[in-house]
Amino acid sequence: MTASTRRVAVFDLDDTLVRGDSFAQFTRHLLFRQRWRAGVSLVLAPLLAPMLFLSPTRRVAITGFLWLASAGLSEAQFTALAEQFAATHAQKRITVALDRLQQHLAAGDRVIIVTACADPLATAICAELGLSKVEVIAARLRAGRTGMWPVVGCQGPQKVQRLRDAGVTLPIDFAYTDSLSDLPLLRAATRRYLIEPSAQDLARLQAASPGAVTVLRTSAERR
Repeated sequence: MTASTRRVAVFDLDDTLVRGDSFAQFTRHLLFRQRWRAGVSLVLAPLLAPMLFLSPTRRVAITGFLWLASAGLSEAQFTALAEQFAATHAQKRITVALDRLQQHLAAGDRVIIVTACADPLATAICAELGLSKVEVIAARLRAGRTGMWPVVGCQGPQKVQRLRDAGVTLPIDFAYTDSLSDLPLLRAATRRYLIEPSAQDLARLQAASPGAVTVLRTSAERR
């Protein structure tokens, strides 16, 4: 099978391969590891937290919390803390999706993890999951003099553009996600899979996504 004929399988990370919003939990971990960071973040939370839910102000809020979490840390220190956090966070793995990913690898497919979680955390989590050789396309950060700053996003339609930038021809063959925000990714796929979606998200995604959508659940949650 040549590179041009290999099937492409794209996986989300958060709530698809591992449970939870990885970078949000990591940022919270950094904020509460020292009292001064926790104190300042609690003071600013009434201002920043509501901004997370509005598209025009979301980036400002993320930047603010990220700066509070990383101020005073070098890039090497930030990466080391991300790797430490990943070792625990990767234990929240979602087996049904990871099994599918391994099946794609065994079949010789090109497997890409595309996630809004930022590097270096996304790469560290994938390494802990035993996926160090799988391609990872993640949000990117830049180390500044006073902390880490978001540079390139990877959410919603940005995921499709980042795939194009990586040389992936659309449509892709398989897309796996849990999230309504990944509707552009699902629409760019021939075969679409939802990992343990809520009933509300499932109904909305089925209504919005053309073609069939297959739901995958762990054995304990299958109905």
